[in-house]
Amino acid sequence: MRVAEVMTGPLVTIQQDTTVAAAWAIMRERGIRHLPVLDGHRRLLGMLTDHDLRRVVLERCQEEGPEQLRARLAGLRVDEIMTWAVVTVTPDRDLRDAARMMRDYVVGALPVVDADRVVGMVTATDVIQAVVGS
Repeated sequence: MRVAEVMTGPLVTIQQDTTVAAAWAIMRERGIRHLPVLDGHRRLLGMLTDHDLRRVVLERCQEEGPEQLRARLAGLRVDEIMTWAVVTVTPDRDLRDAARMMRDYVVGALPVVDADRVVGMVTATDVIQAVVGS
């Protein structure tokens, strides 16, 4: 089975200058844990995850009070906290290879890239559903 057969769509993405607060709102509204961060040409720059958000909030909580934290997060951009080195797969990649990559790199999702453009996302949930059925 190929990645293209199980990848999640439609893809929700954000730009690098999106604020952390706006990204968090998108993730909550859509019920997603991974947001590919794209440049103006829809090329992948990085990935913002719920883990990145929790990390930055917890780190800042130790340093600042609630009001200072709220103000600081309101101005923080996703390119300041996102993961830059992102492992990707192509749509024609075997799903087992993608699953091995997720295991080896300890990630819950892989952006699917075709000709330098992000076309989808394959998540651990997608892999599990493909293996056990819906």
